[in-house]
Amino acid sequence: MKKIFWILFFSIHFTWSQDVQSPDTIQILGFGSCNRTDLDPKIWDAIAQQNMDAWVWLGDIVYTEEESMEDLASKYALQKSLPAYKKLQTEAAIFGVWDDHDFGTNDGGAQFEKKQQSRDLLFDFLKLPSSHPARTRSGAYQSYCFGEKTEKVCLYLLDVRYFKEEYEVDPSPKQRYMKNNGSLLGEAQWSWLEKELARNDAIVNLFAGGIQLLSSEHPYEKWSNFPNAQQRFFDLLIRYQIKNPVYLSGDRHIAEVSAKEIAPDYKLYDITSSGLTHSYDSLEEEHNPFRVSPLITHLNFGTVRWDWDKRIFTLQIHDEGGKIQFQKNIPIQ
Repeated sequence: MKKIFWILFFSIHFTWSQDVQSPDTIQILGFGSCNRTDLDPKIWDAIAQQNMDAWVWLGDIVYTEEESMEDLASKYALQKSLPAYKKLQTEAAIFGVWDDHDFGTNDGGAQFEKKQQSRDLLFDFLKLPSSHPARTRSGAYQSYCFGEKTEKVCLYLLDVRYFKEEYEVDPSPKQRYMKNNGSLLGEAQWSWLEKELARNDAIVNLFAGGIQLLSSEHPYEKWSNFPNAQQRFFDLLIRYQIKNPVYLSGDRHIAEVSAKEIAPDYKLYDITSSGLTHSYDSLEEEHNPFRVSPLITHLNFGTVRWDWDKRIFTLQIHDEGGKIQFQKNIPIQ
């Protein structure tokens, strides 16, 4: 059934508002980030046992060295050769977007000279067909929808690298970078996203990107370094009444769930899963005013599971053995 599902998925004509759509309902979607091919890949055994319909990379799929596209290609090949990952590919559709280490340069952005070459290597790794609409655009943003009517789910992969303005170093010891008034996503991506959301009729909407959307106090990369862009994203969700929005983020080598009411009785979740092969296990605490989960600092991956009969979906964080460390049930409203 799954194999037929994904053959149908990629043979559908691109006449909808999203890049690609499938009429079949999704039940389990996994996600994670920060995966070094030179470290123990044991977590992939647990991932491959989850019976997922889809897996979403949230960036740092591999870690390239010295901005080398040859090194990047070889590490993508190494990840694809992993037996547990091969098993996952036969059972689940693989989606993804990059962050900085698979983009090609740490905390990089629009000025990276090899970004188009890097983008093509990413799409080749993800096996995007030549007819995929994202192949015709600059950047790595994409969209997918699953199911129909009261069981429709949309996934928007946002590119926070290709168009990102350069940072200015913050002299404060509490932050690495100054606030930036730029757009982060670039105007072409913003225009695409607004057109997609204007026609959105999904009951659950997943957005995904490398850096955290809600956590605002830590010194590392985050949407709150671009306050205008962050508010612009919130405003789009509110304007188009996007139902049950959840942002999937990576980058941080920790896991946590954050939530913010961005309008009266309208809550947005950000679930971070980062540290597939290495994690920030020495971190004892970090202030996040929006956190609604424990701070998880060991190896982890995430899942979203839907119970369509009970009309709920569940955000979960799993440890390296697959055991659930935290879960949050959200009614489908």
